[in-house]
Amino acid sequence: MNTSRGAISFDCFTSEQVKEINKVIRKNISQKENASSPAKNVNKIGKFSYVDCGPLIDLLHPWLYNCQSINRNYFQYDIYWNFHIEILSYNVYGTGGKYGWHVDSNSTGMVSPKLTCLLNLSEEPYEGGEFCILGGVTPIEFTSGMGLVMTSLIGHKVTPVTKGERITLTYWAHGPSWK
Repeated sequence: MNTSRGAISFDCFTSEQVKEINKVIRKNISQKENASSPAKNVNKIGKFSYVDCGPLIDLLHPWLYNCQSINRNYFQYDIYWNFHIEILSYNVYGTGGKYGWHVDSNSTGMVSPKLTCLLNLSEEPYEGGEFCILGGVTPIEFTSGMGLVMTSLIGHKVTPVTKGERITLTYWAHGPSWK
């Protein structure tokens, strides 16, 4: 595990496993925009779809388990781990794809995203598309098969992809509202 400026990254899946996860996701994808997405009014370019976590739980178990373990060992946030009813964001960034500076938050009052959990599902190498955290001098290493967990309120972005395709899956771990 690598810790860097409030984010923890870790190796999770082989390239064969990444391909299998993508195959199952593509069979279960929803094209509708998720109104509960925690980043609003952000400059983003790419294809952002949603998929129910339920059909993927067995495949994603190593990643989801690591997210829980990292929370327990590093963050210790009160989180509702309801994978069977959660929706994940499937993000495909082609050449020129990017996601501007933002934090993952919402204003529903009862619950808040506490952790942003990312999984890199890129099947081929790409250039650009670096994951950056506000205040960081260098981008965080986040390559295919890696997971990354960070506090949702840390500003972050994805730089423009200059070659290839960057694919990620996002799970926002929610808990009682910040006080």
